[in-house]
Parts: sequence; structure tokens; C-alpha cells
Amino acid sequence: MKFLHTADWHLGRRLHGQDLADEHEAALNAILSLIREHRIDALVHAGDVFDTGTPPQSALRQYYSFLTRAVQAGCGTIIITGGNHDSPAALNAPRDLLEAMNIHVVGGATDDIADEVIAIKSTTGETLGYCCAVPFLRDKDLRYSLPGESDTERSQRLVAGIREHYEKVVAAAQTLNADGLPIIATGHLFAQGGITGDLDNKEQIHVGNLGQIGADAFPESLAYVALGHLHRPQVVGKRDWVRYSGSPVALDFSERDDQKQVVIVECLPDQPVGIEIVPLPTFRRLVRFSGTLAETENTLTAFDSSIYPLPVFAEVQLSPDAKTSTLDINEHFRTLTGKHHGERMQILRVVQARAVGSLSAFHDNTDAALEEFSRTEVFAEKLKKSGLEGEAADELRSTFTELLTLLDEGAFAA
Repeated sequence: MKFLHTADWHLGRRLHGQDLADEHEAALNAILSLIREHRIDALVHAGDVFDTGTPPQSALRQYYSFLTRAVQAGCGTIIITGGNHDSPAALNAPRDLLEAMNIHVVGGATDDIADEVIAIKSTTGETLGYCCAVPFLRDKDLRYSLPGESDTERSQRLVAGIREHYEKVVAAAQTLNADGLPIIATGHLFAQGGITGDLDNKEQIHVGNLGQIGADAFPESLAYVALGHLHRPQVVGKRDWVRYSGSPVALDFSERDDQKQVVIVECLPDQPVGIEIVPLPTFRRLVRFSGTLAETENTLTAFDSSIYPLPVFAEVQLSPDAKTSTLDINEHFRTLTGKHHGERMQILRVVQARAVGSLSAFHDNTDAALEEFSRTEVFAEKLKKSGLEGEAADELRSTFTELLTLLDEGAFAA
């Protein structure tokens, strides 16, 4: 059995107002080429197909077009699981229709755990293995929050619930697996020690790093665990068979230097699982020019923007001491970019960095600078200025964490 592990497409995402559809299309085409070239039996997507629960029509067309072409390319089974950005209901809506093409969608945790077990079949209908298709697990899927519980207690509850879920779904797969075929699993979560980018820090599963699990949460009987949620490719707990594929395109300037990839996994009888890391080309370069006014001008003009298929998206981040009082810095850098790069580069934003280690300038920042703060940082600053301490502050922090989690899970959607 040979399958391709990918995750975190975030179709429909916009970066500072700019559509990323072109680089998404290029990445999806590259994945299709790999399916043909490597004769992939199954494609496994570990969550966050879309960037929001209500993706634009263009993103939906891109998604369904890819699925159709992947089947035509000879992919016997396609498994799609929901992430924290996906709407389970929206993702599941065409499930019955897609199953006719052996495309299986698990948008959210199921009432019957056996419904998360998917048989991986070849184009001829031969069963090659089983996938425990575990989506993003929300609080309500594990156990409702308890009144007055601390962050530590809630974290322990979440970890225990996630472990129990995997034990049950693997047991369900084993009851079907009379022939001893490989069993793999998916997950959309934050594992202990995971390396994140800025985007992940602002949108972490179980806000505040609660509910982090270790690699030992996944039963040893699994041949491979395909993870999503962190956008940087990485192994979990030094276990080569538990890993994040990362996102196929850079979604944020914090990912500008990441080598994007997919993972091709081959399971052969009586042999260790074979893992091949396949780098993806950089279709659109994200670059950040930082420093003083003179330094950013020099590096921007010297940058070679001609080597990438799509125009470069750039961010200018001026140091706190940069002298810009006599300039309209946005217009200045856009004019400079047009002169030296033409249409090969586009400045998405120009900001002046705040002094490191302090939020003291928070109230004086513009809306652009406000984007540099996470929601938890803003709340922490407000709590600090309120003068609350001790048990009262702890209770407010716990309540805020719970509200953020519910908000990220779409609990307040209309």
C-alpha cells in the first residue's frame, strides 16, 4: 500500500487581502503529478481543507476539481478529514455522492466510532489497509467543560479524551482487519514539542497550548499517523511514523523560509514502513525585508524576483528606530518596488516593529500594528491594567480561554 500524506491546504485563504488561489492550484497540480508518477493508492488529507467554515465558491470549485482529477489520475481511495478551520456539516454535505468515487469524508467526530474507519482500496477494489480517519476533536466530542475547572484540569481532560478516542477507533479497525493489513490514522491537533509559525501560534488547537498530546497517545499497532494543524513539516517525539506533512504552500510570512512538502508512505509485508519526503516547488515566494529604512531599501532592490513562477509577495518590517516621519512609507516602498521589480513583486504591507518584550505601546499602535498581537496578548494586557490578581484573574483567564476555544470551533456561528 502506497499513500500520500498532505494537510492544511486552507483553500480560499487570503493574505493581507491577496488571494492565494494561484499557488494553491500550482501545488494541487504538483500533487496530482506525484499521484501519477508514484502510482499512489490513496491520498490522505489530515484536516483544514478550507481556510474558513464558509469558503468562497472559487475554493469549492478548486477542491472538487482536484478530487475529480485525482480519481482520474488513478488514486484508488481519497480520505478527507476536517480540521478546526473546516465546517463539519459543510465538508460532510456531499459525502454520499463522493463515496461513489471512493472519496471518503469525515468532517467531524462521528456518533458511531466505526464510521471513522475507512477501508483503503486499490482501483480494482482490493482492500490494502485501513485508515482511522480521526478529524479535529472539539471539546464537545470529548467531554463538555466542567464549571470551575482549571487550565491544568481541562488540559488533562482533553488529553485523556483524545487518547481514549484513538484507542476506540483503532480497536474498531482491528475488528475489521482479519488479514493483518496495515492500519494508519489521521489527526488534527497540537503535539507536544511541535514547532509552529506565527499563524499557528494565533490559532492553536485548544487555545493556550492546552490539550497537547505526546506521540505515545497513538497506539503502537499503527503503521503511520498522518497529522495536520502545524504548517511546518516535522516528526513527533522522534517517532518517524508520527509526523506532520505541513501545508503545501506558505500561508503566512512566518512560513516564508519553510521547505514545503508532502510525504509518500509505503507499507510492505514484514518490513518497516517506507517514508519518502517529497519537496514541493516554491511557486510564490513570500519575503520579509526588515531593518532600518536604508537596509530595507537595499535588500528590496537587490532581491531577485524573476526566478519564481508567480509574483513575489513582500512585507516590509521597519525597525523601531527607523526614521520615517517625512515619508509616506507605504507609497515610498510601493513606488520603489514598481521601479525595480515591476509586476514581479507586490508589497502587501509596511509596518514598523514595536520594541521587543513589551506591550507598553499597545494603545498607541495603528490597526496594522495591532495585527502583530495575539488575542491572548491583548487580553493579558487588559487584565494587567485592570489590577485584578490571584483567584479572580485566574478565573477570568480560564473563562477567556474557554470562550476562545468555542469561538474557534464555530460554536457561535449563525
